[in-house]
Amino acid sequence: MSESNSAPAALEIPLSGIPWIERLEDHNKKIDEYLQNCIFRGCNIEGTVYQKRVILEAMFRRVPIADATLPTGQGHLLTWELLSPVCGSRYLGLIISSLLTDDLALSTSRKYMNVLRDFCEYVQAKPYVPGEGHVGIADKYGPIIVPFSKYDLPIHAADRPGRTRHALAPRLCDDFFEFLRVDYIPNHALAHVAARNYTAIVFQIETGARNSELVGIRSDDDIRDINSPKSRVRLFGKGAAYSGKRPRWVPLTPFAAEVLKTFQTVFKPMFPKSLENDYLFLNEDGSRLTKYWYWKTFRKIVDLAIAAGVQVPGALRPHDLRRTYATNELEKNPLAYRKVLKYLGHSYPSSAAPYLIATDEDVDEQQSDLIDIFVDPYIERKGED
Repeated sequence: MSESNSAPAALEIPLSGIPWIERLEDHNKKIDEYLQNCIFRGCNIEGTVYQKRVILEAMFRRVPIADATLPTGQGHLLTWELLSPVCGSRYLGLIISSLLTDDLALSTSRKYMNVLRDFCEYVQAKPYVPGEGHVGIADKYGPIIVPFSKYDLPIHAADRPGRTRHALAPRLCDDFFEFLRVDYIPNHALAHVAARNYTAIVFQIETGARNSELVGIRSDDDIRDINSPKSRVRLFGKGAAYSGKRPRWVPLTPFAAEVLKTFQTVFKPMFPKSLENDYLFLNEDGSRLTKYWYWKTFRKIVDLAIAAGVQVPGALRPHDLRRTYATNELEKNPLAYRKVLKYLGHSYPSSAAPYLIATDEDVDEQQSDLIDIFVDPYIERKGED
């Protein structure tokens, strides 16, 4: 996640007399304290806690604050400013406006706002400045109150009409891959970054990985999620609350294995060295690729593909590649749904279903029903003859 590209003009707030460096340090320490509490409650460090940190840092940066004491003349929103009884609701409104400007999915906006609200509620429950004994935030920065109301959260995805989801037919997948290989990579200013994007897209279509699972793949010698001899990849999927992520092994198709081998051999070494080099997919500076930046990059690639004449839907999202995998696998063999669900990281809700056997004449009739049940009832099939 990143700050909004169309951030509002910097706001001016009364100076507290406390240097910016000290205020920022207190703000960051409070976020660190909150994340430590999440770890204590059982949150996964590499997954949930990492995401919460990225989200919180970006959400506060969405509201620039004018500060004449800084060399640049501008800082960003801090914890107690968002929790201010006087201005907190206004700042929260600016954050909401920036999310709308970025045109994020309601489920994504809801996730970001829930993380921010949880942090604010934690600060109100433990209203002291970390590392300063029993100094309260109210004593140092003024009174605080959680600014959220029920009107400040997007409705849950389950409570709104489903939007159309997409799945690419095999022929259209081939067209998309060909565009990436022949047109996109050669014309990109950074070949290794283009190759990373190509490999990530191939991985999702060929394995059905979630965005979070994709960017969490590690490829170094000490922590390796890729088993080349057995041609499979380990993905860490969703788990119950505070239970950690659930690992699963998913087979790599020959095509995915070949693309991966080329990327690791030729392009991965071109990324700068960093402490996060053990991840398979990296940013230009060598840091770990985040879900948000992968999503933003993917959307740009879709626009380029459409301009080049590839018939992919304009609303295609990375998660649609997961649907593509599931839909195509079930269409090849609708009776293999248990295996597909296992590779997707889902569990079938009915205990009777594993024992149901369909005759040959039932296959065509059941095929579309299986796809609807296990993938998404709003899927729109693209690229069929």
